[in-house]
Amino acid sequence: MNELPFLKEIFDKLRQGSYITHEQGSLHSALADKYEEYAAYFKPLGLDLVRHERDFFYFHTETAENTPPPASLPPIAVFSFILIEAAANEGKPVEEYILTERFSLSGLPHLNSDRYKSYLKAVGIDDEAALRKLVRSMARLGWAEVFPDETFRFLRPFHRVFDKCQEISLAAEQETRSVLKATEEAAPEMN
Repeated sequence: MNELPFLKEIFDKLRQGSYITHEQGSLHSALADKYEEYAAYFKPLGLDLVRHERDFFYFHTETAENTPPPASLPPIAVFSFILIEAAANEGKPVEEYILTERFSLSGLPHLNSDRYKSYLKAVGIDDEAALRKLVRSMARLGWAEVFPDETFRFLRPFHRVFDKCQEISLAAEQETRSVLKATEEAAPEMN
């Protein structure tokens, strides 16, 4: 196997649970150019190198499947669902809007309705300071980039969260339809 460029830097970044995206320039290029070689190198270590369809890289491990999600995940999920619902309610193309827009904390819909506030409160987010902390934690995970002017944007790895939210939403919608169909079939006909 040829010498793999940036092996130590790539390993150090990925083993921390980070992602390698286009923003990492030469690290991303090295992985993109020699993906199979890197994947083969990491496999005996129990690390599955994943190349997401949206062209970013991360490690997936067997132990990750059996490990409970981190405590930061429920607030991130609620945050994401609120943003997705608000965009849909405004008639915006949800995926394009969320994954291309630059957001300001003060412009978010999260603290503008009692319903959204109650969702956030259930996961420990009570005010704008806690919301800011949550966005910064998404940045540490590699899902967002925070700018000095208190704005942020989502990065490519946020697609994993977005895709999971869509999957959960579709499953809930199908379950609701099944329940409604069963209820209609069980209800006596009224003439």
